[in-house]
Amino acid sequence: MSVLDIHDTDSEYRVDSCVYFCFILKQFGELSESVIGEIILSVLPKSYFEIMSDIAFMVSKGLINEKRDENTGELLYTLKREGERIAEDMSSLIDRTVREQTSAAGREVLSRKDRERSLRCDVIRDRERDRYDINVRFLNELNGETLFELKLYAPDEKKAYEMRERFLARSSFYLTRIINMFLKDDYFI
Repeated sequence: MSVLDIHDTDSEYRVDSCVYFCFILKQFGELSESVIGEIILSVLPKSYFEIMSDIAFMVSKGLINEKRDENTGELLYTLKREGERIAEDMSSLIDRTVREQTSAAGREVLSRKDRERSLRCDVIRDRERDRYDINVRFLNELNGETLFELKLYAPDEKKAYEMRERFLARSSFYLTRIINMFLKDDYFI
């Protein structure tokens, strides 16, 4: 086990990497390696490599389970009884700000991952025509097939990413409006 130095603009935190990892799993349940990595990078980017390198130690000490997702091939982690005990007993040692930021970052990452199962929104550079497009695909969550696809022109790369973020922030609103246009013939709902 190692202790991490976490520097914030206002104060300095010291957190054990195993306690922090167990805290994340206690908050959100089974998580993939990529989701855990995104959460850590959002909250404690300087400690990312140290925390992730302690995974093998946590598995060997019986704190967490590791298994491979049959569909994606990605590693998934869950807490074992000893890991749960550590999370319950020692997570209060993690600074309140770090706990709150971790909870918020985790909710955001999981929400985005959930949206990505039914929606893909990619910025594509068309070098032949020297332009950027936003390609939006609405997917069938059961089999991943494309239900419909929409391509939008963007004047430059910066604007393309702005448009993408604006769309993703309210994707259900836009999807509802588009479907209503086809189903209700009411273009101004």
